[in-house]
Amino acid sequence: MRSKRLLSVILIIVCIGICFACAKEKPTTKENTTEKQDKEKKEDTDEIINIDEEKLPYTEEEIFDQLFDINNFIQINLDIPKEELAKIQEDYEEYAEMGSKSPIYRKADLEIIIKTETDERTYLIEDVGVRMKGNTSRTDFYNEEDGQYNLIHFKIDFQETFDDEDYYDKPIDWSKDEDGRKERKDRTFATLENIELRWNKCDDSTYIREYMAYEFYREMGLLAQHSNLASTDVMGVHQGVFMIYEPIDKVFIEKYVDEKDQGGDLYKAGWTWNGADLTNKSSVGIEDEDVPEFYNYDLKTNKKTSDLEIMKNLIRRLGNSSISKEEIAEIVDMDYFVKYEAVSYFVGDPDDARNNYNNHYVYFLKSSGKAIFIPCDLDRTFGITKSYNPSGDAMVSISPYSKRAMGTGGEQQRNPLYIKTVCRGGYYVDEYTKALEAAFSAKTFTFKKFEEIYNIAKRNYSSKVIPSKEFYNAEGRNYAFSLERSEGINTDSGNASVEEYLRLKKEYFLGYLEEQK
Repeated sequence: MRSKRLLSVILIIVCIGICFACAKEKPTTKENTTEKQDKEKKEDTDEIINIDEEKLPYTEEEIFDQLFDINNFIQINLDIPKEELAKIQEDYEEYAEMGSKSPIYRKADLEIIIKTETDERTYLIEDVGVRMKGNTSRTDFYNEEDGQYNLIHFKIDFQETFDDEDYYDKPIDWSKDEDGRKERKDRTFATLENIELRWNKCDDSTYIREYMAYEFYREMGLLAQHSNLASTDVMGVHQGVFMIYEPIDKVFIEKYVDEKDQGGDLYKAGWTWNGADLTNKSSVGIEDEDVPEFYNYDLKTNKKTSDLEIMKNLIRRLGNSSISKEEIAEIVDMDYFVKYEAVSYFVGDPDDARNNYNNHYVYFLKSSGKAIFIPCDLDRTFGITKSYNPSGDAMVSISPYSKRAMGTGGEQQRNPLYIKTVCRGGYYVDEYTKALEAAFSAKTFTFKKFEEIYNIAKRNYSSKVIPSKEFYNAEGRNYAFSLERSEGINTDSGNASVEEYLRLKKEYFLGYLEEQK
């Protein structure tokens, strides 16, 4: 009897011990299973994905959407060996001396980190081509003693093969690896053949004015490149927050233009000794940096097949002083153009097609041969006046029907397309006015929307704006996200606040609209 009671006590103690042990373990619930899966996922996403060797976790289209989603955090790491940086510097000096821009790509490795709400992925792209990007922004930037001492814009090519004997002392010999060369020529990342990377040269303390300008165009159904912010390091040196851009090229056209209109000529418009003003002084051709030869309208597609005639014909016909409204509609998609110009008016860029005959592309739709316009380089929008305020008031008081080119200091408008369509007395003033009214009501043209996007960008990048070393051409900058920083609209020593710009632009426009009625 005593032994039975003893056995019972032992069994009770053992059961209690088992219960305590179970209590210390986490129960297998749905929540704990999710935590375990998240941990495993995080461990998986910590790996670096070499895009040439490993399967991508998403489609390229999905990666594109992630890369240009303002809600995501983007980190760019450019690993450019010192000897390659020195070559980029030498390329700059050599071509600058001959009044040109180096087209030569030097070798680097690129890491792109995309951090979403649920995921963080690091993509490695080895042996990309990298060169200096820009026109007036080009500068000396590197020596062996100081390293990189000036900030520069970059263009990064995923398809460079480094085998041009005219450019490379030791060109890569692909003769025993033709398949490898073809793979390199076909390589893309996030559907793109290349990307552009630019530092905050105009000292925009909101960091998103240009981003919002492109969003504005797209909201109105117009073609515009995608952009985003990116924390940027070069050779482990943090350079601050840059902008990344989707390039305007054949890939861009095939992505956004109806199939029946793909395959047309695409021209980049800009300055040579004269602006791209569609007059008979405008030059048309294919640029060659090695000669050098540059044109107001530089052909970017169909270089082997185009006779350039469609662009020349546009210039000739617009130069006819007696051209009719119907004849203009035969060569320009005017439904598109009045919307394009309405948005351009409200973003207030003094360096655009109308105001300085600059910073746009002309594309000819394949099915109709009509021209449409695509904006680019919108780094002087929504009140950016630093070092360039030709209107004297950040473009806020300019009439949408003005016959002057304000980016040139208010000279008489030369571009016949503007004179004959949207300037006061033009054929399309009524249609243009309706487009202006529609753009005026766009969500993107409100401080509420601007502030919403600004807060997202600030949350992601406010701790990344200060470079880890001093750069000469960025001295004196107040590295901080701010909506309040403003030197007013009447100065070129700083930038107007976005809120002030939007308020005044709207007030003046409503006044002009009343006059028009």
